Amino acid sequence: MSKTRSAGSATLDEQALRSELKELRAQIPDRPALNPIAHLAFRLSRQLEAGDISFDDLKDLATRLMDSACVHRALVLKEQIGLESDEETDEEFSGFIANHAKDTSDAGFEAFQKRFGRARNGIVFTAHPTFGLSEELSNRIAEIAVSGSCDGKPLGIPHRPDPNLTLDYERGRVQSAIRNLRDAYTDVLGDFFTTAHAAYGERAFKLKPQLATFASWVGYDLDGRTDINWAFSFTVRLREKADALADIRERFLALKEALGDEPEMVRLQRQVTGKLDLAIAAVESHIKALEAVGPEGKTLADAANVISQSDQHNLTSVEPLLALFDQVVETTSDVKAKVAVLSVAGLLRATGLGMSHIHVRVNAVQINNAFRAFVHESWTRDLTERQAQARIVEMIDNVTPETVNFETLDLENATAIRQFALVAQIMKHVDCDTPIRYLIAECESPHTILIALYFAKLFGVSDIVDISPLFETPAALETGQRLVERLLTVQAYRDHVTKRGRIAVQTGYSDAGRFIGQIAAGLAHERLHHGLAEVVRRSGLKDVETLIFSTHGESMGRGAHPGNLRRRLRYVLPGESRWRFFRAGLPVKHETSFQGGDGYLYFANTSFAKRALATIVMSGKDPGAGEDPFYTDTNLALDFQLRLRDYQQQLFAHPGYRALLGAFGANLLFKTGSRPVKRQGDHHSDRGDPARMRAIPNNAILQQFGYVANVVAGLGAGVGSERERFIELAKQSQRLRSLIEMIARAKQLSSLYGVGANAVIFDPGFWAQRASWGRETHLDGAFKFLAEHLLEDDRAGQIIGLAHFLRLDAIELHSILEEIGLEGGKIPDDHRLELDLLQAIRATLIMRIFILTAQLPRFTPTNEVTHEEIVNKALGLEIPAVLQVVRQAFPRRVDDTRDDDAFAEQATYLPKGIDDYGRIETEILDPMEQAYELVREIGTGISHHWGAFG
Repeated sequence: MSKTRSAGSATLDEQALRSELKELRAQIPDRPALNPIAHLAFRLSRQLEAGDISFDDLKDLATRLMDSACVHRALVLKEQIGLESDEETDEEFSGFIANHAKDTSDAGFEAFQKRFGRARNGIVFTAHPTFGLSEELSNRIAEIAVSGSCDGKPLGIPHRPDPNLTLDYERGRVQSAIRNLRDAYTDVLGDFFTTAHAAYGERAFKLKPQLATFASWVGYDLDGRTDINWAFSFTVRLREKADALADIRERFLALKEALGDEPEMVRLQRQVTGKLDLAIAAVESHIKALEAVGPEGKTLADAANVISQSDQHNLTSVEPLLALFDQVVETTSDVKAKVAVLSVAGLLRATGLGMSHIHVRVNAVQINNAFRAFVHESWTRDLTERQAQARIVEMIDNVTPETVNFETLDLENATAIRQFALVAQIMKHVDCDTPIRYLIAECESPHTILIALYFAKLFGVSDIVDISPLFETPAALETGQRLVERLLTVQAYRDHVTKRGRIAVQTGYSDAGRFIGQIAAGLAHERLHHGLAEVVRRSGLKDVETLIFSTHGESMGRGAHPGNLRRRLRYVLPGESRWRFFRAGLPVKHETSFQGGDGYLYFANTSFAKRALATIVMSGKDPGAGEDPFYTDTNLALDFQLRLRDYQQQLFAHPGYRALLGAFGANLLFKTGSRPVKRQGDHHSDRGDPARMRAIPNNAILQQFGYVANVVAGLGAGVGSERERFIELAKQSQRLRSLIEMIARAKQLSSLYGVGANAVIFDPGFWAQRASWGRETHLDGAFKFLAEHLLEDDRAGQIIGLAHFLRLDAIELHSILEEIGLEGGKIPDDHRLELDLLQAIRATLIMRIFILTAQLPRFTPTNEVTHEEIVNKALGLEIPAVLQVVRQAFPRRVDDTRDDDAFAEQATYLPKGIDDYGRIETEILDPMEQAYELVREIGTGISHHWGAFG
């Protein structure tokens, strides 16, 4: 068995190891098969197993590297948000408003009122599983970012998520971010009214600005999960209403001194607080009633009757409060008091009776299945596509609205219908004014949208619901323009969007980037924007806003430009896209997502939130004329996109790509969210299938293996034979340069030696060589076992084959980047060396897990689990499952209560299993568990370098 820590173990010298990596890299031209990361990992493994270094030495070094990466991540975050100081944020935003208020004539005031009377940008918080950092570590990152420095002391915080990542936990995290955003929104409204008053005087206090919207789908997103029932979502909505009313009350009470004590003002203040107090009490009674439902408590009918009883104190509209706020503003003569009250009123108007707007989300399959069940037949049977559409339209035109109650909501089995019924109950009992987005994932047919419209009308919610298809798959991105065009030929749909004032679509970067590569996906999204502008222009709906919700993550692999927030926003909605709508006189709104724990960091405190919000609001400025040559050389641009897409699809189908994703699967990673990692119906054999894997773990595994191929790969193929023309265009075009900058930054952090080092661990030749030299004789048996076991395993060969395929592309990539004048990381900087060193340490730990696996004792198969299956699980890093089975097979007796003196009859024999089973625990299982936990923690450290998980 492996040796334990030696008494004289010395701390590993980080600088010496960095120098060793540099020296090894310098030898590569003369030793082309040399892999510096694998070589260092092997040396560390030999030292570890010999007892020359200890597990604690490796852990201490890894922790220092992870702390350093975390601090660097915090400083980069500050740059990305663009925070200098609160004063600088105020000054820049006020200057932005003042620039629009230069014309103080009546016409100028009307133009100003129109400019800010409609939100041009929005923020959406999602529950994507990127909660890889504990709340404590997230707060520490924010502290370092705000201060702009770190004292150099160890952080003293594990680099891992909080335990028990439940939906309630995620809701708590998002609500914290939303509270900071509410503070920020109130502050920027104050800047807005102060600046507007300086230009327009008392006229400014008649303005009703909509600077931005913000929404959340945490607790309402049912795409890909079945663990959220209607009662949970409805209770969450009630709690958010109670929190919002309490927040408005607290903000208003803080103005008491500024408003003065004139009798009329005191009367109005009492009316406001009294209405809020009664409304809060009503909501809390609703929450209490629902929480009391249970086998030992009240029935659903009891709770429903409390909620639905006629109660004049249950506010379901913001209008009564807004009317009172208007009276308060008219009554006070103090300008600062007016601004403060209008800021609170503006927050209420922007968010309604909730902490934010909400989005519900289902899958297109759920919509179609619900309709099939609703009409009790296969509704497309024997019908052409046009006849099927005509039938749906006829049903929409002749629909008789239905009413629902909590019993019918509870009895409904069809998810899509239940969500519409939930919206109906929210509209009836919670908030009847605030719009709700109904998102439909994987939507590729106009029929799906029309079915959703039918259900919206059936349940009487079409007046507040915006139905939005998600275009994310390659097919949907290609046909999305045509889908909207077909919808706009249907009068019922035209009437709906005209009444709502918007056409809503959602575009997704994560899955699109998984299938066709992130750069090709970005270009496909842009072409969709242009197509939508043309379709809406031809429709003649001049006053209908096109709402584009760009769903992307915080990593390059999921569509986030590595530059600052302003560049990130322009990456997902380029100026040319906004210009296409502007040129046609069409209103457009852009919403962007901030996904899970990584996204919430942008709103970790009020200073961050205000800077982010100000940047987002200012990004909605009217674009100038499109002069970027990228859009005039359309043939080159399209050819580049198509060739790049084709290369990425070849990569997607490469057997080595599947082997890489499936080698360890998500077992390298901590669980980072409440949503299941696997899709429903997934089997163990699907582990490496990129078509079956969710986008976030897909990207996370690429990060962990050290090469984000879905961003980096394919530039050479994309350029093709028009290299000179392309490079000249890249030097002139801001849009094309932003795309290539993202490739270059991803390449700076990527190393095919990381891929190779992970592949070596599966190479039977590597283990056979370790056995053949006789330098680790105490482990020769383990090495031989691993070599024999892996002989039939093709993972090493396939992954190495993938690395060779990608290296040929990387040669072209570096050459092109050098000609353009961009650094691609050919010579690694200090951060890449840190990343390589973390990779080497983790490979050492995985080698230890493999060696310990080879020493697992054989056992009698139980529950159809064999020794070979346990070994395979261990080599795939399914360590928790392995530990559970082995501990059951060889239980350690920790409660040994032998008392030899109590027995008159003496015995010389002691059962050997008592000691042997204990040795299995201490010499194999405990070290395996320790190594695996550090392997996963290093995974978090690696994600620090990328600035996001997955």
